Amino acid sequence: MKTYILPGYSDKNKSWIDETVEKIAPIISASGIYWKHWDGSPTVNGWIEKEAQRIISDANNEKVNIVAKSIGTMICMAILKLRPELLNKIILCGIPFKDFLPNDEKRYELLKNFSLDNILCIQNEQDNYGPFIQAESFVHLLNPSIKIISKPRNDHYYPYADDFIEFLK
Repeated sequence: MKTYILPGYSDKNKSWIDETVEKIAPIISASGIYWKHWDGSPTVNGWIEKEAQRIISDANNEKVNIVAKSIGTMICMAILKLRPELLNKIILCGIPFKDFLPNDEKRYELLKNFSLDNILCIQNEQDNYGPFIQAESFVHLLNPSIKIISKPRNDHYYPYADDFIEFLK
């Protein structure tokens, strides 16, 4: 089963994608997604849904796993909304509360009905886009049984390939 690695908004996330794919690909089929706006194109309204559609098309009606970081978590939610049957397991890292626009939190309400065995959230203790305590409260309001792990970092970087592999196996 293919696993898509969905990064944050900035092209600075290329190194995270490459590192993550390199570490998990020998064990789990993985493919990193580079956002269209990274080529210098302007970001257009509805880009999250357009990127979700691109991934859905690439999946070719086959079940997939997703490891998503930051804004990638919103794109994962767009995929879940459009084609829930395609998603096997999802890992959400670094939910970007600091970048939420009005009503962005509603995108995550779909987690209320997603299989608890197939979702994992990871948030750094002092993530500058939203600390673990905020993520834990947010996720547990959706469903108190969703597993969320705190990691002892004070940034928005998620180098947890071993955790990803363990969950996706």
